[in-house]
Amino acid sequence: MKEFKNVLSNSKAYQYTLILSVLYVLPLVIADYDYLDDYRRNLYGYGWQHDGRFIATLLAQMWSLNSLSFSIFPFSTILSAIILGFTGYLLTHFFDLEKDKTIKWSSLLIITMPTFLGNLVFKFDCLPMSLSLLTVVAPFLFYRTKLPFFIASTIGIFLALGLYQSGATVYFIVGSLFLIQALLAYNWRDFFINTFIYIASFLIALIANIIIIKIFELPVSSRIETIIGSEHFFDLLKANNDIFLLRLDLLLYSGNYHYIILFFSGVSAMGLVYYVYQNRKNAGEILILLPVLFILAVNIYLISSVNIILKETYWDLRTFCGLGFLLVNIAFFQNYLKGYFVYLSRFATFLVIAFSFVLMAQFGRILTNQNQFQQAIVNNLAPHFNDGSVKKVGFIGTLRISPKNEFVYKKFPLFTNLLSSPIGQFSAWTFDALNINGMLKNTEFITADNLMCKGELIEVTKYYYVRKIDQETLIIDFSMNVCN
Repeated sequence: MKEFKNVLSNSKAYQYTLILSVLYVLPLVIADYDYLDDYRRNLYGYGWQHDGRFIATLLAQMWSLNSLSFSIFPFSTILSAIILGFTGYLLTHFFDLEKDKTIKWSSLLIITMPTFLGNLVFKFDCLPMSLSLLTVVAPFLFYRTKLPFFIASTIGIFLALGLYQSGATVYFIVGSLFLIQALLAYNWRDFFINTFIYIASFLIALIANIIIIKIFELPVSSRIETIIGSEHFFDLLKANNDIFLLRLDLLLYSGNYHYIILFFSGVSAMGLVYYVYQNRKNAGEILILLPVLFILAVNIYLISSVNIILKETYWDLRTFCGLGFLLVNIAFFQNYLKGYFVYLSRFATFLVIAFSFVLMAQFGRILTNQNQFQQAIVNNLAPHFNDGSVKKVGFIGTLRISPKNEFVYKKFPLFTNLLSSPIGQFSAWTFDALNINGMLKNTEFITADNLMCKGELIEVTKYYYVRKIDQETLIIDFSMNVCN
């Protein structure tokens, strides 16, 4: 197709983007960490239809060549890197970022956004999550021809909703930059037509998604309930906003990220200042900056998808899929820079990418440390189950993070949101995590909430207590409760 041929016209830049994207995920491949759902999916092969992500389930069955889902790690991680690298490269093509440069640092802003570490680490989920972002970006290849663009947008958003819902709102962040271009060019016709296309295609895709879920009676998580129409709407909105700002604070004050983002944003703002200077004699063109700044402000909230209006959300950073796309929005204004400021803008973008590579290196290391720590705990607990006398087991609390990770957690607090031990965090996952060697094969999992201080304390360690309730029942207390 002509559109794709135009995208790949600079083959070296495209190849460098994909090579750097694959290099970026190597620490995840080396760490080989099973993350939350990965434990159970490896054992039972279930999909995501219970979360309304039926296309993700179908995709997993396709790559597994089976009716159940199987892990294709490390290929899933590598393919995800290629998909995200291509997605970023598309954006540099759309907005002429670093035009004619062999290495386009801005093309890596999508794959290296720190919040997506929590997505890439999933061995099963990373592929549908990455594809959800590509499906809402690819339609903009047809942006200049309205009907094909409308059809492609509807299909792309529908696919994203069935792959990973949080990725769907990225469509608006990308689309908003086209709207900004239309505003700055005083092209009101394009602005209003495309605003209509954005809204109409999203609504049609959403309705189609709901119909499919209803027809096949797929269960939908209660987390999709919104605060809109609630009696305490403004109180709930304020509470959500406070949590959102806390998550941003967690991200920005990990390492020196806030300084790097300030520098990157400041250099981009210089491009906006240069635009104002060029049009200083035209008050109308300067006033057009007000809606531009409003769009950017809205996009800040869109980076976390629709969390801001949900009643229940974990506010996991992995739902902040829009961060890299917001950075692309900001980088766009570097196009107005001239002379040596162009080199300064490339350096600013390089710093953002370099930080993310450093962050990924730390992430790979703490995953490896956590793997080793959890395996040691499993080995220590194994003797309690070797003779087969224990028929029931319950868990209290959560296993702490690996002691080796404490320094990195202190310097990069976003890891507290991206990684916590699956052992103890959720009892079902705890059972499967401890069952790595099949030592709990004939053991029943029981709820231990009312057994906190019952029975005999038979083992005390730095990381857990073991209580024997009766001859065949054990309670493992990761909270290490002191009982009278």
